[in-house]
Amino acid sequence: MTVLEVPGCPEGSLRVVAYIQEKSPSEIVVKTPDEDCVKVLRLVLPLFGYAVVEVGKEGEAHLVKAVKR
Repeated sequence: MTVLEVPGCPEGSLRVVAYIQEKSPSEIVVKTPDEDCVKVLRLVLPLFGYAVVEVGKEGEAHLVKAVKR
C-alpha cells in the first residue's frame, strides 16, 4: 500500500493524479490537511480506475483510501 502525503488543492490532487499515472499502485492512501481536497479526490480517482473505499481523519490529516478496480 502506498501512502502519499500531499498539500491542499489544487496542488495536492494534481500530485496524486501524476503519481497514479506514473506508478499505478494497486492501493493508495492519501493524507492531506485540506478537506476540500478530499472532495476533489473522491470525484477524480474513479476517473482513473480507482474506487474510494474509505474516507476518514487521522489527527489533523484527512485520509482517502482507494483501490484499483
